Amino acid sequence: MTAFMPVTLRFCDNKTMLVGSVAEAATALGHQWPDRTAPAYIEAARLVALAVDGTCSQRIAFDAFIKAARQQGILVAKPRSRAHDWLDAAAGP
Repeated sequence: MTAFMPVTLRFCDNKTMLVGSVAEAATALGHQWPDRTAPAYIEAARLVALAVDGTCSQRIAFDAFIKAARQQGILVAKPRSRAHDWLDAAAGP
């Protein structure tokens, strides 16, 4: 079971990876990204390393990782499932 809702990344070498935890995010940061010098990438790498060490919130690190992936265009967007719509409807306005 993953710690977070898994996301799919497509790296520069066209390989994909499903990432749902900080440990998997640390592995993904070692793959081919478009720009490893981008500020968002550097910040995500720093926060993920701290989260792996236990000195940073895993949620903060994972959110920074997602932000970096989105900015670099490697986050694969998936359409929402019908289950999301049902849960939204059940939660009410």
